[in-house]
Amino acid sequence: MDLQEQYDKLYRYCLRRLGDAAAAEDVTQETFARYYAAGPRETAHALRWLYAVAKNLCADQFRRPAAEPLPEDLPGPALPLEDMALRLALASLTEEEQELVLMRYVNQEPVHVIAAHLGMSRFAVYRRTASALEKLRRALEEDEP
Repeated sequence: MDLQEQYDKLYRYCLRRLGDAAAAEDVTQETFARYYAAGPRETAHALRWLYAVAKNLCADQFRRPAAEPLPEDLPGPALPLEDMALRLALASLTEEEQELVLMRYVNQEPVHVIAAHLGMSRFAVYRRTASALEKLRRALEEDEP
């Protein structure tokens, strides 16, 4: 198992769940710290274990007191219109649909890994992913001028 590739995938997974780059990095690092502390695992089980720990640590982040928000007038990079449309379209999906799209198309996880992580059959992963992509397509078409 290429740990650098898995680190990047878990970071993207955490970033999507948390919406905060610093928190996502902290959670990803904590996930791998726990992985190394627990000892070696078979490759197939290691990936499943990493996603389960990351998911739980992300959930823990929401239980913590919120940090003080930054002022609105801080300068920052402007998002291209396409990125904003995609973010809005993704926000219209349920959390499970967002997770399916992220794991399948951003992290390029195999269907069996997603099925094991979400506790559903492969058929259900295919069906729900197709449904989520259709909702995403409709949301993006509605946004077009």
